[in-house]
Amino acid sequence: MRWLCVALLVFSCSPIFAQTPCPMCQKPIVPSRAVYAVFLVGGPTYRLTFRCIQCALHAAGRWHPERALLRVRCAATGRWVTFHFNGHRWSAQPASARLLLAPEKGGECLDRHLVFSHLKVARRFLRSHRSLASTPLLSIRQAAESQPRKAGDEP
Repeated sequence: MRWLCVALLVFSCSPIFAQTPCPMCQKPIVPSRAVYAVFLVGGPTYRLTFRCIQCALHAAGRWHPERALLRVRCAATGRWVTFHFNGHRWSAQPASARLLLAPEKGGECLDRHLVFSHLKVARRFLRSHRSLASTPLLSIRQAAESQPRKAGDEP
């Protein structure tokens, strides 16, 4: 009976989380596609939820955390992929994780900014999504280095 109460609480709160805006782009966060982040900046630790991996990486580049942890589900398999930043460089778990950061189409990012747990999984996905096939698959280090600067960003 206790599990039923917990399940009802989780499902009744889902619409609340779905209305939460992303701190970077202000679009609503979809809980099943969210990127969970922990940033250690100076002394305080910030726990944030972003709409897509692009917003999370841009926030990390903007706030210059000493350490960061990003968790997101693989777009093809649903497995968790974790990215760590130790103050100098990014790493991924699994190490073979790849990111697809295609330009937004019609202001929509969820089907364009994707994370894959393995290169083979990403290639299989791209074979069935021909419109994204020309976009390169990036490692976390390549993706972090290629983040565009926006007005108001710190140097």
